[in-house]
Amino acid sequence: MKRNRRQGIAAVIAVWIVLLWLPTAEAAKDQPELRNLAAGIGYTWSEQPEPSYGDAGNKLTDGKYGSTLFTDPAWTGHLRKSTRSVIFDLGEKKTIARIQAHFLQDSSVGIAYPNTVSMYASNDGSQWGTLAHIPSREVRWAEVPAGAQNYIWDGSEDGLVQHHPNATMAYAQYVKVTFTTDVFVFLDEIEIWGTDGKLNKAKQVSADRLAYHEPGKATGGMRNLVLLNNENGPSGADRWTKDNLIPYVSYVNEQGEPEDWLFEGVLFHSVLSPSGQDFTKGTATFGDWKGYLDQMFADQGDLQQLNEAVTEAGRKLGERGHKVNVVLMMPNPGDTVTDFGDVDGDGATENFNSTAIGAEAASANKQKAVTWWIQQLKQRWKEEKYSNLKLNGIYWGGKGISMTDLNETNVIQATSKQVHKQDMNFYWIPSFQGNRNYDWRYLGFDAALLESGAYASAIPQRVEDAAVLAKQYQMGIELEFDEQINTDTDKQARYVDLLNGGIDYGYMSQALLAFDQGRTASLLRSAKSTDPMVRQNYDLMVQFVKGTYAKPKPCSKQPEGPVASDATQYVVKCGTEITIAHKYNDQSDMWIVFDRFGANKLEGLKEWRLAENTGTTVNPDMSRPSTLLQADVSDWIGPYVVRANANGNGNAWDFTGGNHNYDGGSTSSPTGTTDSFRVWADGVEVADGTVTASVYTKIEVVNLIQAYNTKEADGSGRPVLKETVTYEISNGHIQVHNEIEALEDITFDTYYGLQSVNGAWNETVRYFAGDQEVASSPANIYSDSGAKAVKPNVDSYLLSSSDQGGFQHKLRVRLDRQYGLGALANLADHMPVIFTQEYGKTYFLQIKGTTPELKQGEKFAWQGSYDFYAENP
Repeated sequence: MKRNRRQGIAAVIAVWIVLLWLPTAEAAKDQPELRNLAAGIGYTWSEQPEPSYGDAGNKLTDGKYGSTLFTDPAWTGHLRKSTRSVIFDLGEKKTIARIQAHFLQDSSVGIAYPNTVSMYASNDGSQWGTLAHIPSREVRWAEVPAGAQNYIWDGSEDGLVQHHPNATMAYAQYVKVTFTTDVFVFLDEIEIWGTDGKLNKAKQVSADRLAYHEPGKATGGMRNLVLLNNENGPSGADRWTKDNLIPYVSYVNEQGEPEDWLFEGVLFHSVLSPSGQDFTKGTATFGDWKGYLDQMFADQGDLQQLNEAVTEAGRKLGERGHKVNVVLMMPNPGDTVTDFGDVDGDGATENFNSTAIGAEAASANKQKAVTWWIQQLKQRWKEEKYSNLKLNGIYWGGKGISMTDLNETNVIQATSKQVHKQDMNFYWIPSFQGNRNYDWRYLGFDAALLESGAYASAIPQRVEDAAVLAKQYQMGIELEFDEQINTDTDKQARYVDLLNGGIDYGYMSQALLAFDQGRTASLLRSAKSTDPMVRQNYDLMVQFVKGTYAKPKPCSKQPEGPVASDATQYVVKCGTEITIAHKYNDQSDMWIVFDRFGANKLEGLKEWRLAENTGTTVNPDMSRPSTLLQADVSDWIGPYVVRANANGNGNAWDFTGGNHNYDGGSTSSPTGTTDSFRVWADGVEVADGTVTASVYTKIEVVNLIQAYNTKEADGSGRPVLKETVTYEISNGHIQVHNEIEALEDITFDTYYGLQSVNGAWNETVRYFAGDQEVASSPANIYSDSGAKAVKPNVDSYLLSSSDQGGFQHKLRVRLDRQYGLGALANLADHMPVIFTQEYGKTYFLQIKGTTPELKQGEKFAWQGSYDFYAENP
């Protein structure tokens, strides 16, 4: 009986299963077959591909896949600039089950997979809902044979989680596919699989909320955060002291006195340990981790100095209870270290290498280290009792999620739990191309800020691109810059572009913000500078943080009102650019332009331009068209071969200052900087954007110059002398005076001082002693004026161009032989006074063959002149 009962039950269950299956089977019969809805249809690019790899309008939907040769005509190629988008109009709402886009990678020719491909659906073609953000499954830039991969959203696997938890298909008329660009990105096909009409599992996609991450609970109310690099290893930044930190926690005036509060939060972080190991890439060991904490929490260490800075600023501002938020870094354990150290005291070193011990064991060891770090931070913080600081959170230093360390996600999520147990916030600042930067919530971060990369990339569209993506991913924005904002006009312009973007794209007032000044104290140097153009960088940042920043108005080079009609010359100053106009010949005016240029971006003679003018007097409008007569190919006030007598670093003999940076590279560090400059017209200081008539214009430039044995590759070289170059310009005549003051005891080996670039005056060179010509030569070969012992009175040279249609360009260069270094007491008798090189420069020699010294505070000086004019041949 018992057996029969069991058989009966089994039969009932079988019938029940069949009955359940029948409707499903019937539904499957009625289910339409999916097809590629995009096949053969048109689409719209946000920006057309590069012409060499262009698209006539159907490459993405013609069904032709490219080979792994990038020259295959099936590919479309996209170079840098903004994130690209492709929009498809399906004609009406349809069921969409799957979307795939096919990309090429060939790192040997600069083609990389997109960092992220995003797919969206829309009912109206303007409001979009996210289907998926898809990272590359393959390592980008891998040095392997060329290959291709599909980026796929599959509703049956990925669903519509953000919109309808149970849906497996989208119902929409429009589809958009976007992809980020690095160097070259190559795409051939996009397929949209679905069917006409609406299936049961298809749901409409609601539009995304596009918004920056704003300050709030997840940030402890903090709105802005400045990153301070406090590594004390190789190439480390300045050590942080109370005085160095006050300009960050408070706005200081030009006398260095606090006038208001500034950054609400400080993020201390380090890339390298003292032993040179990398905290962000996971090569540091337990000793490095502990050493960093010891530095941070030491008596008079970084945190104590910060506390004292806030305390002093609070006292001066009358707000003694003010507190500044502190965020501290969390080193990335990485996946390579096999002998990290004994974190838990069990006598065994922790091994983080999953290949060596397995993923689970390696992950457990990393979590031990992470837990130890967070507990140590909290414990040491509690013990120190910093009265004016608030421990806000922890910062994860990695710029993206590793594609080779498969456990990193688990480690980050475990770190998040530990941070939250200690009642702190968890922050991330991934790079623009950081893997899974959009996935910050899933990873466990409370707030994430997208590093724009705009300053380093030089891609004009990057500011807008980063802002758009930050809104799409609901992230804050990090603005990054470095010391070159204080020395390089191009980099200073990019810095201003970042600030302007805050107004154009709303992140100044709407977003959580971080400010990364690189591995140097850029804003500190701006705040302390006596150069108004450098100090301006600090003041602009203060305005931006306070929300009062306004985009600078373009500087006008046109007279805004009446000017003297019979002036000898006119001058206009626009930032670091100074243009001085005089009547040159019966056809044109000459504009002599000063600006920051060359390897060191020193303020000096930069360009000579000719502007058409057939009138009898100079035209005051310096915005009109002009032609370039001579560009800034090299310096006019010469560099030095000088060494510090003490505390040198052993570098070999070399030039510094002028147009000579650390090693001649395009990104090499400077060996000289302009500390300040001022401009006067007939004794009255010139304001920006005001065309001013004058008889003479005076420009004073103060440069700080390093020695060849104090220059450093990382830009931290020590200046050993101060040169004050004064130019007095009148009607094409430039009188030059240079005073050279030793900042410490130094010895000179070589110095030219007065020199010229001969490009526009390249036909002949003639050497003179007073009115007597002593030698002449074509200007494009080596020549000289003769040895000093033989031709001791040489004091000038004259350069002439070829016939330029009825006139010649002339340049006369004179050295005052009765004044200072011009007496040539430091020039050996066998050396020439003047020489010309075949590459197109002529030089006076003022120090050569001797080794004069200057003690600290002592000075050298010289003076000379340039005359620019035209004559009939």
